[in-house]
Amino acid sequence: MEAPNSFQFGVEIELLMGSRKKAHPNWKALAKDVSKRLLKAGIANHINETNDKSPDNYREWSIVQEVTIPNQPAKNLWGLELVSPVYPIHTYWASDLTTIFTTLHASFTLVPSPNCSTHVHISSTPHPLSASGLAALAKAALYYEPALDRLVPASRRGSAAYWCQSNRASPGLRGLASLGDCLAAVDAAEAAGAVRPVVEVVNLFPAASAYGRAHGKVRDFVRGKVYKWDFTGMLSASSGGAGGQTVRGTVEFRQPSGSLVADDAAAWVTLAVAFVAGAMAVGLSLGGGGIDHGASMEELWALLASGAEMLGWESLGAVEGLFEQRRS
Repeated sequence: MEAPNSFQFGVEIELLMGSRKKAHPNWKALAKDVSKRLLKAGIANHINETNDKSPDNYREWSIVQEVTIPNQPAKNLWGLELVSPVYPIHTYWASDLTTIFTTLHASFTLVPSPNCSTHVHISSTPHPLSASGLAALAKAALYYEPALDRLVPASRRGSAAYWCQSNRASPGLRGLASLGDCLAAVDAAEAAGAVRPVVEVVNLFPAASAYGRAHGKVRDFVRGKVYKWDFTGMLSASSGGAGGQTVRGTVEFRQPSGSLVADDAAAWVTLAVAFVAGAMAVGLSLGGGGIDHGASMEELWALLASGAEMLGWESLGAVEGLFEQRRS
Protein backbone atom coordinates (compact mmCIF):
# COMPACT_ATOMS: atom_id res chain seq x y z
CA MET A 1 0.00 0.00 0.00
CA GLU A 2 1.26 3.49 -0.84
CA ALA A 3 2.00 5.82 2.06
CA PRO A 4 -1.02 7.97 2.98
CA ASN A 5 -1.09 11.74 2.57
CA SER A 6 1.60 11.57 -0.12
CA PHE A 7 -0.40 12.77 -3.10
CA GLN A 8 -0.30 15.93 -5.16
CA PHE A 9 -2.26 16.96 -8.23
CA GLY A 10 -2.69 19.33 -11.13
CA VAL A 11 -5.87 20.23 -12.99
CA GLU A 12 -6.45 21.28 -16.59
CA ILE A 13 -9.65 23.26 -17.22
CA GLU A 14 -10.77 23.60 -20.83
CA LEU A 15 -13.02 26.56 -21.62
CA LEU A 16 -14.88 28.05 -24.57
CA MET A 17 -15.03 31.73 -23.67
CA GLY A 18 -15.04 35.33 -24.77
CA SER A 19 -15.04 38.84 -23.33
CA ARG A 20 -18.29 40.42 -22.22
CA LYS A 21 -17.25 43.91 -23.32
CA LYS A 22 -14.80 43.75 -26.22
CA ALA A 23 -14.02 41.66 -29.26
CA HIS A 24 -10.63 40.02 -29.38
CA PRO A 25 -9.06 39.66 -32.83
CA ASN A 26 -7.41 36.34 -31.98
CA TRP A 27 -6.74 33.80 -29.23
CA LYS A 28 -3.58 35.50 -27.99
CA ALA A 29 -5.41 38.78 -27.37
CA LEU A 30 -7.96 36.94 -25.23
CA ALA A 31 -5.21 35.07 -23.39
CA LYS A 32 -3.44 38.35 -22.55
CA ASP A 33 -6.70 39.78 -21.21
CA VAL A 34 -7.35 36.68 -19.08
CA SER A 35 -3.78 36.66 -17.78
CA LYS A 36 -3.93 40.33 -16.81
CA ARG A 37 -7.19 39.94 -14.90
CA LEU A 38 -6.03 36.82 -13.07
CA LEU A 39 -2.79 38.53 -12.06
CA LYS A 40 -4.78 41.46 -10.70
CA ALA A 41 -6.84 38.98 -8.65
CA GLY A 42 -3.69 37.49 -7.15
CA ILE A 43 -3.37 34.36 -9.33
CA ALA A 44 0.21 34.09 -10.60
CA ASN A 45 0.16 32.91 -14.20
CA HIS A 46 1.76 33.08 -17.62
CA ILE A 47 0.81 32.36 -21.23
CA ASN A 48 2.36 29.11 -22.49
CA GLU A 49 2.02 29.56 -26.26
CA THR A 50 3.90 26.38 -27.18
CA ASN A 51 2.22 24.17 -24.54
CA ASP A 52 5.67 23.35 -23.19
CA LYS A 53 5.55 20.51 -20.61
CA SER A 54 8.78 21.37 -18.79
CA PRO A 55 8.62 21.57 -14.96
CA ASP A 56 8.94 25.36 -14.89
CA ASN A 57 5.49 25.65 -16.45
CA TYR A 58 3.92 23.96 -13.42
CA ARG A 59 5.13 26.44 -10.81
CA GLU A 60 2.13 28.70 -11.43
CA TRP A 61 -1.04 28.69 -13.51
CA SER A 62 -0.52 28.78 -17.26
CA ILE A 63 -2.81 29.65 -20.16
CA VAL A 64 -2.68 27.35 -23.18
CA GLN A 65 -4.50 27.34 -26.51
CA GLU A 66 -6.81 24.30 -26.61
CA VAL A 67 -6.83 23.01 -30.17
CA THR A 68 -9.60 20.45 -29.57
CA ILE A 69 -12.10 23.27 -28.94
CA PRO A 70 -13.08 24.94 -32.24
CA ASN A 71 -12.72 28.72 -32.08
CA GLN A 72 -15.75 30.80 -33.07
CA PRO A 73 -14.30 34.22 -34.05
CA ALA A 74 -17.63 35.47 -35.37
CA LYS A 75 -19.08 34.96 -31.89
CA ASN A 76 -15.94 36.23 -30.13
CA LEU A 77 -15.40 32.80 -28.56
CA TRP A 78 -12.04 31.07 -28.22
CA GLY A 79 -10.82 27.72 -26.91
CA LEU A 80 -8.56 28.12 -23.92
CA GLU A 81 -7.11 25.83 -21.25
CA LEU A 82 -6.08 26.85 -17.75
CA VAL A 83 -3.34 24.57 -16.41
CA SER A 84 -2.68 24.62 -12.69
CA PRO A 85 0.59 24.40 -10.83
CA VAL A 86 1.31 21.22 -8.89
CA TYR A 87 -0.74 21.43 -5.68
CA PRO A 88 -0.22 19.44 -2.49
CA ILE A 89 -3.57 18.02 -1.36
CA HIS A 90 -3.54 20.00 1.89
CA THR A 91 -3.26 23.57 0.62
CA TYR A 92 -5.19 26.56 -0.69
CA TRP A 93 -6.16 25.07 -4.05
CA ALA A 94 -9.94 25.32 -3.57
CA SER A 95 -9.77 29.03 -2.78
CA ASP A 96 -7.63 29.55 -5.89
CA LEU A 97 -10.35 27.92 -7.99
CA THR A 98 -12.95 30.22 -6.43
CA THR A 99 -10.84 33.28 -7.22
CA ILE A 100 -10.23 32.14 -10.80
CA PHE A 101 -13.87 31.48 -11.65
CA THR A 102 -15.09 34.62 -9.88
CA THR A 103 -12.62 36.63 -11.96
CA LEU A 104 -13.58 34.92 -15.20
CA HIS A 105 -17.33 35.34 -14.72
CA ALA A 106 -16.89 39.03 -13.92
CA SER A 107 -15.42 39.84 -17.34
CA PHE A 108 -16.01 36.90 -19.66
CA THR A 109 -18.73 34.61 -20.92
CA LEU A 110 -18.08 30.89 -20.37
CA VAL A 111 -20.06 28.79 -22.83
CA PRO A 112 -21.03 25.14 -22.20
CA SER A 113 -19.53 22.87 -24.85
CA PRO A 114 -19.20 19.09 -25.24
CA ASN A 115 -15.69 19.80 -26.54
CA CYS A 116 -14.61 21.03 -23.11
CA SER A 117 -13.36 18.75 -20.35
CA THR A 118 -11.56 18.83 -17.02
CA HIS A 119 -8.46 16.67 -16.58
CA VAL A 120 -6.89 15.83 -13.23
CA HIS A 121 -3.30 14.61 -12.91
CA ILE A 122 -2.35 12.80 -9.69
CA SER A 123 1.10 11.82 -8.50
CA SER A 124 2.60 10.53 -5.29
CA THR A 125 5.56 11.95 -3.47
CA PRO A 126 8.42 11.48 -2.74
CA HIS A 127 8.28 8.39 -4.98
CA PRO A 128 6.08 7.59 -8.00
CA LEU A 129 3.39 4.95 -7.72
CA SER A 130 4.84 1.45 -7.79
CA ALA A 131 3.76 -1.24 -10.24
CA SER A 132 1.45 -2.71 -7.59
CA GLY A 133 -0.03 0.70 -6.77
CA LEU A 134 -0.61 1.41 -10.45
CA ALA A 135 -2.20 -2.01 -10.91
CA ALA A 136 -4.51 -1.38 -7.96
CA LEU A 137 -5.63 1.86 -9.59
CA ALA A 138 -6.08 0.16 -12.97
CA LYS A 139 -8.30 -2.50 -11.41
CA ALA A 140 -10.33 0.14 -9.58
CA ALA A 141 -10.74 2.15 -12.81
CA LEU A 142 -12.17 -0.94 -14.51
CA TYR A 143 -14.37 -2.11 -11.64
CA TYR A 144 -15.85 1.30 -10.77
CA GLU A 145 -16.27 2.39 -14.39
CA PRO A 146 -20.09 1.96 -14.55
CA ALA A 147 -20.57 4.18 -11.50
CA LEU A 148 -18.13 6.81 -12.75
CA ASP A 149 -19.98 6.81 -16.09
CA ARG A 150 -23.13 7.88 -14.30
CA LEU A 151 -21.41 11.03 -13.02
CA VAL A 152 -20.63 12.40 -16.48
CA PRO A 153 -22.82 13.47 -19.44
CA ALA A 154 -23.36 11.11 -22.37
CA SER A 155 -20.72 12.94 -24.40
CA ARG A 156 -18.06 11.71 -21.95
CA ARG A 157 -18.86 8.01 -22.18
CA GLY A 158 -19.58 5.33 -24.76
CA SER A 159 -19.02 5.68 -28.49
CA ALA A 160 -19.37 9.48 -28.35
CA ALA A 161 -16.23 9.87 -26.25
CA TYR A 162 -13.24 9.46 -28.56
CA TRP A 163 -10.89 11.34 -26.23
CA CYS A 164 -11.97 9.38 -23.13
CA GLN A 165 -12.67 5.84 -24.28
CA SER A 166 -13.06 2.98 -21.85
CA ASN A 167 -9.72 1.44 -20.92
CA ARG A 168 -11.34 -1.88 -21.80
CA ALA A 169 -10.95 -0.80 -25.44
CA SER A 170 -7.17 -1.16 -25.07
CA PRO A 171 -5.87 -4.10 -27.16
CA GLY A 172 -4.57 -5.52 -23.89
CA LEU A 173 -8.14 -6.00 -22.66
CA ARG A 174 -10.68 -5.67 -25.46
CA GLY A 175 -10.72 -9.35 -26.43
CA LEU A 176 -11.57 -10.48 -22.90
CA ALA A 177 -15.10 -11.66 -22.23
CA SER A 178 -15.69 -10.50 -18.68
CA LEU A 179 -14.68 -7.85 -16.20
CA GLY A 180 -13.13 -10.58 -14.07
CA ASP A 181 -10.89 -11.56 -16.98
CA CYS A 182 -9.80 -7.92 -17.33
CA LEU A 183 -8.90 -7.69 -13.66
CA ALA A 184 -6.94 -10.92 -13.97
CA ALA A 185 -5.05 -9.49 -16.94
CA VAL A 186 -4.00 -6.51 -14.81
CA ASP A 187 -2.84 -8.90 -12.08
CA ALA A 188 -0.78 -10.79 -14.66
CA ALA A 189 0.81 -7.54 -15.83
CA GLU A 190 1.60 -6.52 -12.25
CA ALA A 191 3.31 -9.87 -11.63
CA ALA A 192 6.15 -8.73 -13.87
CA GLY A 193 7.07 -6.25 -11.14
CA ALA A 194 7.46 -3.30 -13.52
CA VAL A 195 5.31 -0.31 -14.43
CA ARG A 196 5.39 -0.71 -18.22
CA PRO A 197 3.38 -3.96 -18.46
CA VAL A 198 0.63 -2.40 -16.33
CA VAL A 199 0.56 0.72 -18.51
CA GLU A 200 0.47 -1.35 -21.67
CA VAL A 201 -2.44 -3.53 -20.62
CA VAL A 202 -4.73 -0.49 -20.18
CA ASN A 203 -3.19 2.10 -22.53
CA LEU A 204 -2.31 0.33 -25.77
CA PHE A 205 -3.78 1.65 -29.02
CA PRO A 206 -4.27 -0.39 -32.21
CA ALA A 207 -1.67 -0.20 -34.94
CA ALA A 208 -4.56 -0.82 -37.36
CA SER A 209 -6.34 2.38 -36.26
CA ALA A 210 -6.39 5.42 -38.54
CA TYR A 211 -3.92 7.13 -36.20
CA GLY A 212 -1.65 4.07 -36.16
CA ARG A 213 -1.66 3.75 -39.95
CA ALA A 214 -1.01 7.47 -40.39
CA HIS A 215 2.02 7.21 -38.10
CA GLY A 216 3.39 4.04 -39.67
CA LYS A 217 2.81 1.80 -36.66
CA VAL A 218 3.34 -1.90 -37.28
CA ARG A 219 2.33 -3.09 -33.80
CA ASP A 220 -0.01 -1.84 -31.09
CA PHE A 221 1.52 1.10 -29.25
CA VAL A 222 1.12 3.05 -26.02
CA ARG A 223 -1.21 6.03 -26.34
CA GLY A 224 -3.01 7.19 -23.21
CA LYS A 225 -4.60 10.45 -24.34
CA VAL A 226 -7.64 8.68 -25.76
CA TYR A 227 -8.62 6.76 -22.61
CA LYS A 228 -10.52 7.65 -19.45
CA TRP A 229 -7.41 6.89 -17.41
CA ASP A 230 -4.03 7.73 -18.89
CA PHE A 231 -1.13 5.99 -17.15
CA THR A 232 1.52 6.80 -19.76
CA GLY A 233 2.97 9.58 -17.63
CA MET A 234 4.35 6.87 -15.38
CA LEU A 235 6.64 5.73 -18.17
CA SER A 236 8.31 9.13 -18.12
CA ALA A 237 8.55 9.40 -14.32
CA SER A 238 12.31 9.02 -14.46
CA SER A 239 13.21 8.71 -18.13
CA GLY A 240 11.44 11.69 -19.71
CA GLY A 241 9.86 9.40 -22.30
CA ALA A 242 6.55 9.55 -24.16
CA GLY A 243 7.81 12.37 -26.36
CA GLY A 244 7.21 15.05 -23.73
CA GLN A 245 3.47 14.88 -24.37
CA THR A 246 2.48 13.73 -20.88
CA VAL A 247 3.06 15.29 -17.47
CA ARG A 248 5.76 13.13 -15.95
CA GLY A 249 5.12 10.77 -13.08
CA THR A 250 1.35 11.23 -13.07
CA VAL A 251 -1.80 9.33 -13.79
CA GLU A 252 -4.48 11.37 -15.51
CA PHE A 253 -8.25 11.10 -15.11
CA ARG A 254 -9.57 12.42 -18.43
CA GLN A 255 -13.27 11.63 -18.28
CA PRO A 256 -14.71 14.63 -16.35
CA SER A 257 -16.81 17.10 -18.31
CA GLY A 258 -16.06 20.81 -18.61
CA SER A 259 -16.18 23.02 -15.53
CA LEU A 260 -18.08 26.30 -15.65
CA VAL A 261 -17.91 27.19 -11.94
CA ALA A 262 -15.42 26.57 -9.14
CA ASP A 263 -17.55 23.85 -7.55
CA ASP A 264 -17.46 21.84 -10.78
CA ALA A 265 -13.68 21.86 -10.92
CA ALA A 266 -13.34 21.25 -7.18
CA ALA A 267 -15.66 18.26 -7.39
CA TRP A 268 -13.61 16.61 -10.14
CA VAL A 269 -10.32 17.25 -8.33
CA THR A 270 -11.69 15.89 -5.07
CA LEU A 271 -13.20 12.84 -6.75
CA ALA A 272 -10.04 11.98 -8.70
CA VAL A 273 -7.66 12.30 -5.75
CA ALA A 274 -9.99 10.46 -3.37
CA PHE A 275 -10.48 7.72 -5.97
CA VAL A 276 -6.73 7.17 -6.30
CA ALA A 277 -6.30 7.15 -2.51
CA GLY A 278 -9.21 4.75 -2.13
CA ALA A 279 -7.75 2.44 -4.77
CA MET A 280 -4.47 2.35 -2.84
CA ALA A 281 -6.39 1.38 0.29
CA VAL A 282 -8.15 -1.48 -1.53
CA GLY A 283 -4.91 -2.62 -3.15
CA LEU A 284 -4.98 -5.63 -5.45
CA SER A 285 -7.87 -7.36 -3.68
CA LEU A 286 -10.44 -6.64 -6.42
CA GLY A 287 -11.11 -9.61 -8.65
CA GLY A 288 -11.80 -13.31 -8.51
CA GLY A 289 -15.14 -15.03 -8.24
CA GLY A 290 -16.14 -14.55 -11.87
CA ILE A 291 -16.92 -10.83 -11.68
CA ASP A 292 -19.05 -9.83 -14.66
CA HIS A 293 -20.37 -6.42 -13.66
CA GLY A 294 -18.90 -3.29 -12.12
CA ALA A 295 -19.58 -1.25 -9.02
CA SER A 296 -22.75 0.56 -7.99
CA MET A 297 -22.93 4.22 -7.06
CA GLU A 298 -23.03 3.19 -3.40
CA GLU A 299 -19.83 1.20 -3.78
CA LEU A 300 -18.15 4.13 -5.51
CA TRP A 301 -19.17 6.46 -2.69
CA ALA A 302 -17.74 4.02 -0.14
CA LEU A 303 -14.43 3.92 -2.03
CA LEU A 304 -14.26 7.73 -2.18
CA ALA A 305 -15.09 7.99 1.53
CA SER A 306 -12.29 5.53 2.26
CA GLY A 307 -9.92 7.59 0.15
CA ALA A 308 -10.95 10.82 1.89
CA GLU A 309 -10.29 9.21 5.27
CA MET A 310 -6.90 8.02 4.09
CA LEU A 311 -6.07 11.57 2.97
CA GLY A 312 -7.22 13.10 6.25
CA TRP A 313 -10.11 15.00 4.61
CA GLU A 314 -13.17 15.61 6.76
CA SER A 315 -15.60 15.35 3.85
CA LEU A 316 -15.86 14.95 0.09
CA GLY A 317 -17.02 18.53 -0.34
CA ALA A 318 -18.39 19.34 -3.79
CA VAL A 319 -18.48 15.64 -4.73
CA GLU A 320 -21.63 15.32 -2.63
CA GLY A 321 -23.43 17.70 -4.98
CA LEU A 322 -22.14 15.78 -7.99
CA PHE A 323 -23.66 12.57 -6.64
CA GLU A 324 -26.96 14.25 -5.84
CA GLN A 325 -27.24 15.56 -9.43
CA ARG A 326 -26.54 12.18 -11.00
CA ARG A 327 -28.03 9.69 -8.53
CA SER A 328 -31.55 9.70 -10.00
